[in-house]
Amino acid sequence: MSAFLAERGLSPEWLATLMRERVGEGLLLLTSSPVHGLANATSDLDFIRIQADEIYGPRISTKIFEDGHHLEVVSFSHAELASNLAELERLAAATPEVTVAGFRSWDKQREPRRKQTERIVNGIALDGTAPYLDGLPALGTVWARASQHTAVEQAVHTVLAEAAGESRGRVGYAYNVLLHVMDALLSHHGDVYTTRKWYVLRWTRLVAEGTWRDGRAQAVAADVERLRKEIAGALDASSDGRPLADAYTALVLDCLRATGTAGSVTVRLEVTGTVQAFLPGASLLVAPGGSVVLPGAGAELPLSTAPVPLEELAGLDARDAATVLRALRSGAARLNIGYCDEEATA
Repeated sequence: MSAFLAERGLSPEWLATLMRERVGEGLLLLTSSPVHGLANATSDLDFIRIQADEIYGPRISTKIFEDGHHLEVVSFSHAELASNLAELERLAAATPEVTVAGFRSWDKQREPRRKQTERIVNGIALDGTAPYLDGLPALGTVWARASQHTAVEQAVHTVLAEAAGESRGRVGYAYNVLLHVMDALLSHHGDVYTTRKWYVLRWTRLVAEGTWRDGRAQAVAADVERLRKEIAGALDASSDGRPLADAYTALVLDCLRATGTAGSVTVRLEVTGTVQAFLPGASLLVAPGGSVVLPGAGAELPLSTAPVPLEELAGLDARDAATVLRALRSGAARLNIGYCDEEATA
């Protein structure tokens, strides 16, 4: 850290004095891109300050422009941080479903927010220490599960889009699978960073280093590299609609197993409105208030009655796959992902 600050013409002593004058006493942490070795000459310097006194209400960062430097600092209390670190440990020890639900509801309920909590755990104090690094294993588990869950959702969309006959939509979903599997494996290896724009750069660095935790993680990484080199070709008219779904389904399942998260996954659709019969011959309508309207008396939305293993999802016919996609895209239904322990390995 001292070398980085020196390159900017800054010193820990000058920063400590400036921050004390502008925002008060407290533990000051340098966060974000400099901590991860990703800062460049134009990067802002982001700080988080931890103070003893309680703080109430939403936070707004203080922007400081001094001697040509752009600094930002946001403050939290010791009590808030202690509560968040305890919540990280709880979520890391919970089932994947509970972990993901807690992660996704975090920003509605807690300060510091998810991104700020991640930055605190990774943060470097002005004396060069990392005072909250003990929270990294729990942070990595929670962030990895959240990214894996998103990857599973995107794999479901890939399967549905392909089954429905979409030539381009399936490719967009497949790209998202790759990005979130990358982030899940990065977090699994202790490289946790919320900012999405850095996913591929950090992934490329990890691949070059080759510091995999074990052979299973390395095998998943090799599949990611193979698939990301092939994916652009799926948009080529000469590809003849080469199938993607099976490979991306296998990828997310292998990632879950390699990280010890789960052995298998089930998918079910939850309808967010009232299912009605309307307009024979129509494939799907969404009524005011969000109700799903399907053709035929007593029609039910596909996948809404019982969970289906992820690898069996490709068995939907084109009409049912298109109906499910429309329901998901309109918000008339949502995915319920279930995790099973069998075959999972730590």
